[in-house]
Amino acid sequence: MRSTVIGFIIAPFIIYLALADAIPNVFLLLNLVGMLVVVGGTISAGIMTYGLKEIMRFFKLTLKVFAKPKSSSENVISEIIRISDSIEKNPAAVSSFQNQDIHPFLKDGLRLIENGFTDEDISEIMNNDVEKTYDRQMAEVELLKTLAKYPPAFGMIGTVIGLIGLLNAMSTESQGAAGNIIGPSMAIALLTTLYGLILANYFFVPLSDNLLQRLYHEINIRKMIIEGVILMQKKCDPIYIREYLVVNLKPEARKDILVGTIQ
Repeated sequence: MRSTVIGFIIAPFIIYLALADAIPNVFLLLNLVGMLVVVGGTISAGIMTYGLKEIMRFFKLTLKVFAKPKSSSENVISEIIRISDSIEKNPAAVSSFQNQDIHPFLKDGLRLIENGFTDEDISEIMNNDVEKTYDRQMAEVELLKTLAKYPPAFGMIGTVIGLIGLLNAMSTESQGAAGNIIGPSMAIALLTTLYGLILANYFFVPLSDNLLQRLYHEINIRKMIIEGVILMQKKCDPIYIREYLVVNLKPEARKDILVGTIQ
């Protein structure tokens, strides 16, 4: 979450420094008409593509990007090792973990163990859950990637509108009237392209890539949970489970798991 916020702040700061060096008054870059063309056009195109309900979810996705991941690989492995140790000592303890604060997917796996499913059944059910989770969250990523296509297009539309106004002003007989129109027309022509590029490449594309990385992280955790649940169902030794799962971590992250759990 912290790195996302830092990245979100750095880009506007760099853009501001570049603009401040090129333009004495950066507030000249604020054009409400240009913003309306790009932002309003993007929202309207998104509504036509996905519907109003899905576009409203976009704001939730934005908040999701800045939220801290709910779980880490290290914590999940520690949970699996702790649970496997408890179950080895008391098989009936498997039901007691449903009320504890552990990964929800791990709770699902323990419920399957409690209900007496075979390891093949558990693998099939939980892998099907992973596939559905992937499809569901990929739809969110695709939503942002699709929206990223619209701002540059509407920026070009604004550019064309501005150029039309500019050419119309140049064709007028009154130079004074032309001078009053050329400035706003040029502003719309150039600024809408800038707005479209910034909105797409600074906002939509990074957000979609962030969600994609979070999705990969969550899918990897869920696959690791499946491995752990199946090993627990097979009643494997907790030390074996620890050694089997710890390979999912980077070498520098394994030490705390190896020294902080069962020996």
